[in-house]
Amino acid sequence: MKQIYIVEDDNGIRELLEYLLSSADYSVASFPTAEAFRKSIALQQPDLILMDIMLPDGNGLDLCRGLGEKQETNNVPVVLMSAHANLENLAENHASDFIAKPFDIEELLLKIQQQLR
Repeated sequence: MKQIYIVEDDNGIRELLEYLLSSADYSVASFPTAEAFRKSIALQQPDLILMDIMLPDGNGLDLCRGLGEKQETNNVPVVLMSAHANLENLAENHASDFIAKPFDIEELLLKIQQQLR
């Protein structure tokens, strides 16, 4: 079973994503803050990370670039999410893909499936 980490500060969105991905047979762990995510990623690497750009204690773009600089995490696909940004240069930020909020559930699941191939 593929492991997905969700980094999202909005409780409603995080719970919806947990439910959707668990229902699609993914193992899911979620984090409301950048700090909680950093502690967990140091212990175990998931198969994919779904990350909000705007977090209360950090920036998803900075977190994403940091993952790309570390050998143990530079091969983990990261799908960034935001309601306030439109990412043009994904590779520069070590992002594998981007989805705008509000997102279409089918589109989100398709993007995740494509990254996990």
